[in-house]
Amino acid sequence: MEYYKEKPFIHLFQTPLGNYFYDVNTNEIVKIDLKTYEYLNGEVNNETDEIRKKLYDLEMNGYLKKSHVEITKHPLTDILPFYATNKIGQLILQVTQRCNLHCEYCVYSGNYETRNHTNKKMSLSIAKKAIDFFQEHSTDQNNVTIGFYGGEPFLEFELIKECVAYAEDKLEGKKIEYSVTTNATLLTDEIIDYLIFNNFFVTVSLDGPREIQDECRRFLYNNKGTFDIVMKNLRKIKEKDINYFEKNVRINTVLVVERGYECIDQFFKEENIFENLMISASTVSDNYAKTKSKISEEFHIEQQYELFKTFLVEIGELEKEKESSLLSEYLKQLYEMCRKSEEKHRNELPKSWHRGGPCLPGIMRLFVNAEGILLPCERVCEISECAQIGTLEKGLDLEKMQWILNIEKVTEDECHKCWAYSECSGCIRFGNNCREDLKKLILKKCPEIKGNVENAFKDFTVLCELGYDFDKLDC
Repeated sequence: MEYYKEKPFIHLFQTPLGNYFYDVNTNEIVKIDLKTYEYLNGEVNNETDEIRKKLYDLEMNGYLKKSHVEITKHPLTDILPFYATNKIGQLILQVTQRCNLHCEYCVYSGNYETRNHTNKKMSLSIAKKAIDFFQEHSTDQNNVTIGFYGGEPFLEFELIKECVAYAEDKLEGKKIEYSVTTNATLLTDEIIDYLIFNNFFVTVSLDGPREIQDECRRFLYNNKGTFDIVMKNLRKIKEKDINYFEKNVRINTVLVVERGYECIDQFFKEENIFENLMISASTVSDNYAKTKSKISEEFHIEQQYELFKTFLVEIGELEKEKESSLLSEYLKQLYEMCRKSEEKHRNELPKSWHRGGPCLPGIMRLFVNAEGILLPCERVCEISECAQIGTLEKGLDLEKMQWILNIEKVTEDECHKCWAYSECSGCIRFGNNCREDLKKLILKKCPEIKGNVENAFKDFTVLCELGYDFDKLDC
């Protein structure tokens, strides 16, 4: 038997308020005293009667098992064909690969070893075939979503209108929700009125105050910044229909880690227009980047300070206005990852299972690119042969979809011994053109993933120790 299977399958960690282990088999975080922690961590070899009793009590409560997954098989593998035939829930159409901006960190910018902006656009014929395909493969779904993606989708506003009209006819009887991701520079009165009338959910890309937005997001044709026009168009939406604006408009900001964090956070906090909007923040993706972003010390310190203040707000030690505007979703993420619940607790790891990470490819978010190629979602590299799951002409490749769903097989030797097995976020989006590189690319992300999971565990346990009630987020 391998050495790692002779030890309890746990991960130890400490915070200023306690000592803990994450029990992989039960999927629970357990608080322990310092002596037990030191013994389990190998710092103390002397197994005293006191420690022996505590270990016995833990074992009697179902913890400290040594079981590992032995066979890689996603539990939804066998029902994937049924879902692919009947339950596709969201269609995302890449109506164009063109963009009117040139953002250096964009995956289409040419600064990545994957793909570039091109002049390719989706024809009405392909769009209709995609909607037909969606109708045929969503028979068990009463509520569906159609999203529009680019490039910049409003370069093809007429196509979007034709798609909506066709979908309303083709998907009659279903409740259809529409969404679009945009840089908001092309929003005319006509487009805004159309979005409001059709109740579109709109995600607007905005990276912060003028100096940051204009540095990061510039027009392709004259290299000028976009801050003023984006803010003007956001205000125009709000003036036309404030209820629609607060319910349907969301902001996505890409944090430029070479710069400071506080100035971005303060911008979204102080501008009244963002007061009731959902704001999501992420850092620049380094997947396949030719040059890597380096997080500045200033950014890291300021981000951690804002997180600290947010925690103080949540436990009632600071007033609400001190809370970071960019961390509003983080507590919900902690809750989903760490809470003890019936659906997440288990007695033991099954012998046959699959780590966290992959979703049902193409079922939750079927992405159709401008040429009619089918992909699991819009986040994967669309030129990757590994990620392509079919075409509109030939249909879905179920064998490929099942391979993607069981992506752990590429790294199963490492995965089966990894403590972050259940909370892993690795999937096919980390891959590129060739399967030979896939294992290397997935494993390269492991330290970052495990670091994020451990930090989440620490934040969760500290908040629990301070009396924060996570159950109030269950709504």
